[in-house]
Amino acid sequence: MRKGKYFLIGMPASGKSTIGKYLSREIGVKFIDLDKTIVEEEGTSIPEIFKNKGEAYFRELERKMLLKQISSNKDYILATGGGAPCFFNNMELMNNAGITIFLSVSLDSLYKKLLKKGTHKRPLLKDLNQSELYAELEKKLEERTLFYSQAKITLEQDLSEISKRVNQIIFAIEKLEKQAKR
Repeated sequence: MRKGKYFLIGMPASGKSTIGKYLSREIGVKFIDLDKTIVEEEGTSIPEIFKNKGEAYFRELERKMLLKQISSNKDYILATGGGAPCFFNNMELMNNAGITIFLSVSLDSLYKKLLKKGTHKRPLLKDLNQSELYAELEKKLEERTLFYSQAKITLEQDLSEISKRVNQIIFAIEKLEKQAKR
């Protein structure tokens, strides 16, 4: 497998950051969590950015940080926030810069994980009761599928063993690279 720029996209709680860290070790490239770069740039949490400056400001900042990463000459695995592919032409930019990988996880699995881990760090999902959370996840998934479906690789994944998920991604990347050589 060649080094390059890889973008992990998907719904909140689909495992982008966790998988990204393991995948970066496996293929020997840097891991970047786009949300963490935004927090470092702003010096405050994402919920605070949403609260004090609004979603529009956050999306502009998210795009700026994405463009900064794309313009670098470095190889990396980048985990986006769940909404990043859905604004501006971010999905097109990522597809042009490298390989986009949509981690498709069932709505029920996302819901159960968020109930277990909480939504306090997720400004678009916090303060929702259980039925509202499920409805909002369902709505977001429906809205975002149009963008996520543009990924070069789509992998149906359950929230199982991390090594299994990482190996599935590596296999899919190698398959895509072989097809590109033809």
